[in-house]
Amino acid sequence: MLRKKLNETPLGQIKDNKIKNILARGGIEFIAVLLGITGSLLVDESRQEKEKTKQFQSDIRAIHNELLSDIVMIDSNLVYNQKMYDDVINLLSIMEKTKINKDALDTIPFFNRGIDTRSYFGKKSAYLAAKSGGNLNRFSSIQAVQEMSKLYDNAYARMEMVNVAIDDFLYRDSKYRWYAGYESRRFIYDKDDFEKKINSSEFYDWAVGTSSLLEALIDIMKVTKLKMLHVEGLLKEMVKTSS
Repeated sequence: MLRKKLNETPLGQIKDNKIKNILARGGIEFIAVLLGITGSLLVDESRQEKEKTKQFQSDIRAIHNELLSDIVMIDSNLVYNQKMYDDVINLLSIMEKTKINKDALDTIPFFNRGIDTRSYFGKKSAYLAAKSGGNLNRFSSIQAVQEMSKLYDNAYARMEMVNVAIDDFLYRDSKYRWYAGYESRRFIYDKDDFEKKINSSEFYDWAVGTSSLLEALIDIMKVTKLKMLHVEGLLKEMVKTSS
């Protein structure tokens, strides 16, 4: 009976069944392979995202540490520049009232210090490294990253331009530094000539210009410091969250 049924089954039908079975097994194997590849890609993508996030957090910690160091530095420089500004203002107030006598120089603070400013050029290596690595662009939607970019690309850049301009003004002509600071004054042999020069309108004009530049420098340093403190607070929260 079984032999009869087999004999009655058309050959084409047997072939069709075999083909269907092969296709079915092949389809299952294809889907399994496809799922395996997709799963592997998803796992790899997840791993890469975790690595990027981990690197971003490392970048934030490095930038935060540099920013903390910069805040300490700008505080110190502000104190120094404010003292320099106060001494110049004190000098101008004296010059506007009376002629400066060479024997009274030791009583005037301006003439007993080096003529100098503390320029501020903040550290940017950690920020630039993170930027070149693409992490800041990748996480650009985060407020801290946006504020950080404004600080380094705008505020720091403006601060550096002001510093360069002031340094150029103060040091392009060394004769005023030569006649002003105590260390230079030790090597002046003609005290009468020294007295004449520090009472000249030219020297007065230099002091006025210096006071204006110092005031501008201090103002922009204060504004920059406020922005630094704002960004530091945001980064501090990010570091705390990632710990």
